[in-house]
Amino acid sequence: MIKILVIEDNHDVRENLQEILELSGYEVAGAKDGKEGIQMAESWQPDLIVCDIMLPVIDGFGVLQILSKKAELKHIPFIFLTAKTELSDIRKGMNLGADDYITKPFKKDELLAVIELRLTKARESNSVTQTESRLKNLSRAHSLLRGIFENADEKEYPPDFELYSSNEHPKNAFFLDEGLLKETLVHHIGRDIILRLLSRGSYPGVWEAYQNVPYTTNCITLSSCKIKFLPINQFLEAIQNEPFSVQAIQDMLRNQKVKTEEKVLGSAYNSVRQKVAHALEECLNNGLGTQGSPISLSRADLASICGIAKETLTRTLSDFKSENLIEIKSGNIVVVSEAKIRKLLSA
Repeated sequence: MIKILVIEDNHDVRENLQEILELSGYEVAGAKDGKEGIQMAESWQPDLIVCDIMLPVIDGFGVLQILSKKAELKHIPFIFLTAKTELSDIRKGMNLGADDYITKPFKKDELLAVIELRLTKARESNSVTQTESRLKNLSRAHSLLRGIFENADEKEYPPDFELYSSNEHPKNAFFLDEGLLKETLVHHIGRDIILRLLSRGSYPGVWEAYQNVPYTTNCITLSSCKIKFLPINQFLEAIQNEPFSVQAIQDMLRNQKVKTEEKVLGSAYNSVRQKVAHALEECLNNGLGTQGSPISLSRADLASICGIAKETLTRTLSDFKSENLIEIKSGNIVVVSEAKIRKLLSA
């Protein structure tokens, strides 16, 4: 239940306020002066405060100033209740950080409308603050994870090199510094299915390395790649020293799970054109498909990303070319209209 603290020295007004608010479904407490109000705010932690300006011991302005200096209380919505309507008093209260004011005598509907408005704005502000805090924490976690590989050894691998295979136990943790990888599954009929592409800044197999469990996919280079690696024991020790970096690994796993689910649904319900558009979008998200970096994947690999036959892919790409969505030069694909390709996904 939402808690509201009423600080009002007039007994009848305080009782009237408490009755209105309690009948409206709020949990209410009352204080008869500013000092008592501050003490109750500290001990009771209300969700909103309604406070008279003219109070004994400490007036309303003083209450607001004191509470605004306390980290655990400064974000509580604060509404002044006053019989004074002079502009200077209202301006002084708002300058001190009051969220709103109500003049006496007040109407019940006006009182409740102002309180609900301030509670709603507080919830919205809290949601934004939590989101911003979460993003900052994730950014820090990703920086810490990247820092673990800062001084790691690096190797260069040729195209079609198998970095690891399904059911193999991790010996190293990897960071892709340059190039393009594919993670695949082998279907029971022997056909490779490309689950995802991994580009610069990715951590192939990082979840399995962190859990120290066998890989669930195969990982193969699609181009020349520069990959940093840490022996598994060294990686796990570094994670223990920087436990906050685990949030980055969990974040990547969540994103990977969402994309995999979208891909499974797309395979079941999308048209062929949408499947090809999704594959082109995935390439674009990995820095491929521009004039400076065209898509040079084999038709077999691109068809595997789409989940369709190579012949079907070839026909669809030909249609896209005739519609000026893509260009094909020496077998490489350049997306001409990224907006139209993305629009196909919602068609």
